[in-house]
Amino acid sequence: MNSIVARLIALAGVMIAITMAVGLIAYYGAAYFHLQVMMKHMPPEARQELAGLIAHGQQASPRYFALFERYGSGALDISDAGFILAIGITSIVAGGTVAVLLARRISQPIIAVAEAAAAVAAGDRSVRVAKGRVSGEVGTLIDSFNRMASDIEAYERERTVFTAGVTHELRTPLTILKGRLHGIADGMVPASAAEADRLLRQVEHLGRIVEDLKTLAHADAGELALDRRNLMVDDVLRVCVTDLRGGAVAAEVEFAEHYAGGKVHGDAVRLSQIFLNLLTNAIKHAPVGSRIQVSSRTDGHRAIIEVIDAGGGFAPQDAQRLFMPFWRSRADKVAGRPGSGLGLALAEKLAEAHGGRIVASNRQDRSGAIFRVELPLAQA
Repeated sequence: MNSIVARLIALAGVMIAITMAVGLIAYYGAAYFHLQVMMKHMPPEARQELAGLIAHGQQASPRYFALFERYGSGALDISDAGFILAIGITSIVAGGTVAVLLARRISQPIIAVAEAAAAVAAGDRSVRVAKGRVSGEVGTLIDSFNRMASDIEAYERERTVFTAGVTHELRTPLTILKGRLHGIADGMVPASAAEADRLLRQVEHLGRIVEDLKTLAHADAGELALDRRNLMVDDVLRVCVTDLRGGAVAAEVEFAEHYAGGKVHGDAVRLSQIFLNLLTNAIKHAPVGSRIQVSSRTDGHRAIIEVIDAGGGFAPQDAQRLFMPFWRSRADKVAGRPGSGLGLALAEKLAEAHGGRIVASNRQDRSGAIFRVELPLAQA
């Protein structure tokens, strides 16, 4: 009885039952009326005789029918047409009332969804439809709408954060460039090679942000071009660790490496971006004198790459926001750690483009974070 079709069938059944009940009630009512009118016009002796027959349950006796035929002819005051009209009107009123009530019960949740959709379209992203006891197709419709509204609300939040992040990250280098160039134009800043290098670094920073944004946009649209080849994931990971070893030494941390990964079918450049972003993030959060564990292994049909640091980890409420573009934790902001907030978001999108994923969790043995990359192994 949860589907609309079942409810409509039930409604039709109720209408049929109501019509039959009204017809039967009208039939027996008319018969009773006919009998009363007939007895009113009968002589007293015949009326007493008929009452006696009815009292003794002899309505099927020949004498009963003889009395009925003799005195019942023409006794009914309403015509056949009037009788039929009365039944029709009664059936329409009773059935129509029940139909309206049931139809309203069926349509109310659909109307509620339509009104909520109009509210979402008007800009209210927080509106939801209360499901109550509704189930079946209408219940599924309500669940789907509420999920859609939640997704739209989350998208709006992410878009706001994304827009604010883009504005912030572009404003700083542009402000520096504008100020220094104005200084050169006014003669306040010498147009030296050192100044040119300083401005070039800001331009390169802008270029990296623009390139990362382009990569994110292509990944979101499913249009990211990958130069896929069969390669050993350990080879790519070793190169990334080697490239960042100098930065780790400068930060007074060291890598603890263990390689036992397999062969994957992927883009070496894009995989390097994933690993470099995770390793850079680990160096940024690792305390002085600590070790960053870098490992790879196989698990069934997957290659597992883990980067584990000994930093402060992340707050449980931040777990869903770690991979949002331009999002940075309060701890990072307070500590003044550098970064645009695009690294983890870009790493996640690139892992998904390879058919894999990235999972973040806090360490259980001590403070620190674990970032695990799962990639499908290449087919033999």
